[in-house]
Amino acid sequence: MVKCRARLSVESCDARLIAQAIGADNLPYVKTRFEGGFVITDVEVDSVGSLLVTLDDILVNIKVANDVLCGRGSDEDIRD
Repeated sequence: MVKCRARLSVESCDARLIAQAIGADNLPYVKTRFEGGFVITDVEVDSVGSLLVTLDDILVNIKVANDVLCGRGSDEDIRD
């Protein structure tokens, strides 16, 4: 069986709160934490398709949480 792994690192105005907010919904194959000003998410799944869907979900969740906590459009690195 092939394992697909990815690490997503996104800078935010309040990485701690965003990591806590999105981490509450993590499934066992997703681990989210914060380091400094970054939300770090590690994913390990069994297929590329699952990896892409999971990363897409995480990015949407981070964007929404960032917009709520930091103000819409406050972070130039997180785009629509």
